[in-house]
Amino acid sequence: MKKKLIFSALVLVALTLGACSNTKSSQQNGESASNSVAAKKKASAKLKSKKKASSESKADSESKKRVAESSSKAASIRVAKASSTSVAQANSASQKASSSSVATSSSVNQESSTNENGSSISMDEHTLTGFLNKYGVSPVLYKIQHGMSEKEAFETTPDSMKSSGELQTQFLKYGIK
Repeated sequence: MKKKLIFSALVLVALTLGACSNTKSSQQNGESASNSVAAKKKASAKLKSKKKASSESKADSESKKRVAESSSKAASIRVAKASSTSVAQANSASQKASSSSVATSSSVNQESSTNENGSSISMDEHTLTGFLNKYGVSPVLYKIQHGMSEKEAFETTPDSMKSSGELQTQFLKYGIK
């Protein structure tokens, strides 16, 4: 019986020590798990901040690129407007030097448009300047936009109603003088 009591006491002590060691190991496992979770959270927070900084820098560079593109487009539009204005002025000067009957009729039409509008902007569609002011495009381009072939538009439009670029194009591309 003493053997049974001693054996029971030993088993009880072993179980108690085993339970204590399990508690310590589970506490250590819990601490290491919480440490690894904390490390993972820190790493994910760092990764998120890096991603955010990266996306912000991408957005910033894209916005700078858009601003640069829009400013270059605006500059090219200004240059195009300035060149079309100078072409219109040059064509207006060459038209004034053309035949006297055309000059007489255009001056009469310009006077009537000045009186009607109360301004000096010509809206006479029988002159290149007036046509440009009224429709926003040259007669050749207007005809092309409304279904006529390019060659036919060049052939049916008088030279006094063409810009210098259109005159060059008709000669170089189609051989029309």
